[in-house]
Amino acid sequence: MRSKTAVESSSIVLSLSLRLAWLAAALLGLMAICVYLAVAALQVKAQERLLTLKVNKLTETSQILLRADDHRFAALLQNNAARRPGTRLEIFDADGRLFYADPFTEPHQLSRHQRTRHFTLHAASGEAAPVLQGSFTIDVASDVQLAQTLQNVLALATLIGTLVAGLLSFLVVRQGLRPLGRFAAETEAMSRSATPGHLALAPRSSRELAPLVVHFNQLMTRLRASRDQLEAFNADVAHELRTPLTTLIGKTELALSRPRGMDELAATLVSNLEALRRIGALVNDMLFLARADGGDTARLGPVGSLRALMQDMMDYHEPAASERGVALSVQGDLVLAVDEPLFLRALSNLLDNATRHATPGTAVTVVLDTEAGIPQLGVRNEGAPIAPADVPRLFDRFYRADIARSSDGMHCGLGLAIVAAVARMHGGRTSARSDASCTVIGFTLAPHRAKHDPMEDMLRIDRRENDGLRRGAWVAG
Repeated sequence: MRSKTAVESSSIVLSLSLRLAWLAAALLGLMAICVYLAVAALQVKAQERLLTLKVNKLTETSQILLRADDHRFAALLQNNAARRPGTRLEIFDADGRLFYADPFTEPHQLSRHQRTRHFTLHAASGEAAPVLQGSFTIDVASDVQLAQTLQNVLALATLIGTLVAGLLSFLVVRQGLRPLGRFAAETEAMSRSATPGHLALAPRSSRELAPLVVHFNQLMTRLRASRDQLEAFNADVAHELRTPLTTLIGKTELALSRPRGMDELAATLVSNLEALRRIGALVNDMLFLARADGGDTARLGPVGSLRALMQDMMDYHEPAASERGVALSVQGDLVLAVDEPLFLRALSNLLDNATRHATPGTAVTVVLDTEAGIPQLGVRNEGAPIAPADVPRLFDRFYRADIARSSDGMHCGLGLAIVAAVARMHGGRTSARSDASCTVIGFTLAPHRAKHDPMEDMLRIDRRENDGLRRGAWVAG
């Protein structure tokens, strides 16, 4: 794994270096092309200026010396031929006959790289019609050779510049990525540590690295909190399972210690079955909380009255409440869409919790209300107040504010944690307050409404039927 990481880091440096080298090559190549075209344009401009100068000189001379039966103009051209090496002059009369041409000697033998200007010469007598036509050609081989040399120099400079830019880019990128390498080493050391810490940002590090370090440290903080929570959860689960398992093992060993009658063995099996059911309920609650933590959301049904929805649940808890001398009532109503099985499960846990802690002869009231546009449900009971230090932890898993009252073995401290999970799945949050007058525990619901979906309705009906079969699991954990 270490060698693979090193290869990937090197590939990043190489990739960035190649990209920068290609960018430098493109810029240098563009500059070289511009220089070459500018020099070529200057050469053409100089050649045209030379041709214009020569042709204008011929025109001016012809207007002075060119006359019928006068050979001074031709003689002058012939005498000046030696002064024009690298050029060639040819003049023809109006009938196309050769009037003058430079000799084909070495000074006037031109290469294949030429530039020609055609012209017309008028006689000195001022006649309107042109009398002579010709062409003046210059050899531009030296300019072509200079341009070729310049092209080669620019190409070589571009190549060398690209190589130098690539090498410098490699060094600069590798130097710039050194903080990432240091971070990689620190994270690798963290992975081997039992207590991973945080990354430290060097004083002169690039500011672009600051968000990375901050977000990574925040992630590590959340991971440590999650790990601590998971360890505490595992410890609580092991503790909660150990007691009923120990009881099961002890009763079974005692039953097998000597021969017993059928009635005595049946009583042992009934007792063990009750313990197994509590273990099963605990496992189901933990699975539900795990799914809620995994991101499960509520499947909202149609919009309806929550007061009417909870009537069956109130009837279900009525016998237990009567046994404790507590009356149940509902105050207010809310009309919105909820996941009915989840909502009723949370309500059942709240009713069970309030009934167990209510003072006999008082009432447990379910309050449905809206505050600041947010629908909320609260279950109020009168009884001993909860200590202020315990209120924030009421919804923690396996947390019991009153250990003495929970020693009946029927509740493991997951009831309000399930309420909190149901609230989250509905986009809401929990609430709790307690004083000498009463204790109110509940949760809010998101004020959204569900869209009517026939398929979802069928699934909801099926879930309600299944939920009815599991009605025994509604009791708080």
